[in-house]
Amino acid sequence: MEINYNKIKQSLGTFTNAYGLNAKSDKLINFLSKINTEIKYVGVLLRDPFTKEEFIQCRFSIHGDYANQMIWVPINNKKLEVIPLFERYTGTDVKSISWKKFNSAVSNENFDFIEKNGFWLMANRSFRKNGIIEKFNKKTGKGYIRRSRGGIHFDSKWCNFKKIIESQEVSFLPIISRKGLNAMAVESVTTFLYD
Repeated sequence: MEINYNKIKQSLGTFTNAYGLNAKSDKLINFLSKINTEIKYVGVLLRDPFTKEEFIQCRFSIHGDYANQMIWVPINNKKLEVIPLFERYTGTDVKSISWKKFNSAVSNENFDFIEKNGFWLMANRSFRKNGIIEKFNKKTGKGYIRRSRGGIHFDSKWCNFKKIIESQEVSFLPIISRKGLNAMAVESVTTFLYD
């Protein structure tokens, strides 16, 4: 299947532009065009330019349009630099521009991992927020988490626990999508002792 490099460049730009950053994709696209049959995923790493601490990574397949599938983590004016990344199919030698860190960090307890329709996002847990479940509809599985500055929508499928109770304290990753701000990777902070 022919690779649409303009679509890759557009998708990388869509993700990084949301943070006010340049995707720096020209060098990556030039390199990928020379090895196009071996590419599996592309994406970017957003990290602190001084400490090199990794904060956010995204990846998506080289085939398909992901502009409407993308999700972002609010960063609260953190200074970040962009590192374009790619992953080759196994069996090839990957040098400096690799995806090895993304793969190895998936199980890392310092990151939340979210997949939405083929778009993968990994975010440092330092972006998590706390709140209280204010409303929850068991039939729809949807509800709101109260915060000091308004509520935030969540869906029970984004929770890592089964028993959802109003007034329960939770921790979550705020995620911006085309539909607005949502709470994902929701975790219970308080333990209820119910039968």
